[in-house]
Amino acid sequence: MPGTAKGPAEVTAQRLRERGERVTPARLAVVEVLAATDEHLSAEQIGERAEQLRPGIHRATVYRALDALGEFGLVTHVHLGRAGTTYHLAGELAPRHLHLRCSDCGTVLDVAGDILDPVRRKLQRELDFHLAPEQVALVGLCKDCSSSS
Repeated sequence: MPGTAKGPAEVTAQRLRERGERVTPARLAVVEVLAATDEHLSAEQIGERAEQLRPGIHRATVYRALDALGEFGLVTHVHLGRAGTTYHLAGELAPRHLHLRCSDCGTVLDVAGDILDPVRRKLQRELDFHLAPEQVALVGLCKDCSSSS
């Protein structure tokens, strides 16, 4: 249908074809799993859900798909400390965002990706340092834990 917005799987397939890359069931399943949730999923959880979505997909294939989609800028990961590494859509598939993790209860909050832009600019201007906080969680106390202290 003309004018209909493309979903993440269609955009992924188009981007892969433009790059001369293969559009595989595992790559599309990974994108579909991530597009269907706001949760912060581990590679293992993505593998389980992808296998439910497309029976017969092997976990190792899902892990390779995560790596490839990461190289293409369509998926990224974030290190959440104790919670491990989680994955989410990136680039044109999802709005840029950062992660905050409560050091007491482990809650993870997503915040707007531009919230640290003034700090980024200052570091670049004064130290020629290019801050890239997207792959780590900023650690502190959430509202609930800080009010119970």
